[in-house]
Amino acid sequence: MRLKRRNLIQGYIKVPEMSKNGKQHLHVLFRGSYLEQSLISNWWQEIHHAKVVDIRKVKYGRDRKAVAAYMAKYMSKESLYRYSWSWGWVWRGFVKDWKRLKKLVWKWYGSISGTSFKMLLKAWNAWLKGTWQPDFAKFPVD
Repeated sequence: MRLKRRNLIQGYIKVPEMSKNGKQHLHVLFRGSYLEQSLISNWWQEIHHAKVVDIRKVKYGRDRKAVAAYMAKYMSKESLYRYSWSWGWVWRGFVKDWKRLKKLVWKWYGSISGTSFKMLLKAWNAWLKGTWQPDFAKFPVD
């Protein structure tokens, strides 16, 4: 990512999403200093020939769980597009672990819904805290 190569950000995670009008957009969360919208808009124009860049400050302040839940909401949706991140943001094997956890939770609660998403986040938090160990052997990743 251009911003990382220029040392403007330390790490990022990006999740593409299809909007209702059929156009793809990105949710990007990064660690770093404030970046001017005009700078990013100009670079976006150079790369993608589109100037529209909507930047919003994460409303959750320093509440890391809320920020993680915000991104997990988009990552839990089935999508034709891949999410990606910079190295050091997550651990090696993260995608495989996330997909297995989604399969496990969806088996219990059906495909993604409000209830299953809440349970997915609860399972994720319990697993990261070490208070629950999922049995991934039953859920091979495709």
